Amino acid sequence: MAADLPAGPTGAHGHGREPWLTLGPAPLLWRGAGLAGLAAALGAAGVRAVRASLLLLPAGLVLGAGAVLAAWAAAIHITGGERFDDGGCD
Repeated sequence: MAADLPAGPTGAHGHGREPWLTLGPAPLLWRGAGLAGLAAALGAAGVRAVRASLLLLPAGLVLGAGAVLAAWAAAIHITGGERFDDGGCD
């Protein structure tokens, strides 16, 4: 398919611009909402641990890292999963 299209800007390769935000199917939205809730809970637990005692700083950092990763996963799920733009454009 890509061989018969002329070279040029992205639109010339048969790819249009995607919308700024696309939502995924319902199962991915539910998983994303769950992961967002997990991220909020982990972040709050990390902050509470550090406020309770500075001796809990390592645990707070681990909880904070888990919150960041869960938020990242939630964003991927809510927007419809991973998409790679490497198919057919050699």
